[in-house]
Amino acid sequence: MPEILNHELRKVTLFSVILMGLTSVHHLYGAIVYHTSWRLHVLFFSIPVIVITLLLHRPLSRAVARSWVFRLYWIITLLASIILIGIFEGLYNHVLKNILFFSGFPQSGMDKLYPHGAYEMPDNLLFEITGIMQGIIVIPLVIYFVRLRQSGQKYKL
Repeated sequence: MPEILNHELRKVTLFSVILMGLTSVHHLYGAIVYHTSWRLHVLFFSIPVIVITLLLHRPLSRAVARSWVFRLYWIITLLASIILIGIFEGLYNHVLKNILFFSGFPQSGMDKLYPHGAYEMPDNLLFEITGIMQGIIVIPLVIYFVRLRQSGQKYKL
């Protein structure tokens, strides 16, 4: 595998695993602090994504990958790490929520965008910081993901 492709692959795997690990801690903490055990469902999602990402990374990094392994890795990273966790959970559920909340967005609008019971308004610093970090970590993940995809197309993976 060309070194540039291997570099991008390592970075995507790293940021994806960090994102999913942070998500696991964030939801475990939220379940405890807010007495919402339903938040633990994310662990049934995040932990398998970590395992699958690491398992798929191995053959890709050793230059024995087939194009279907690369595509599977790409799809899991795109859907699970980038869209569901990074964009939806991090950017929408935490970054946007905090921006709107602290900018004085009307409570009626907040209630529509973030219904009570499913969402907590910012009242716990650690919970919000770990949530916002998900939105921050997705930024370099997307950058390396795009580079990996472009390199993969160049080398016909």
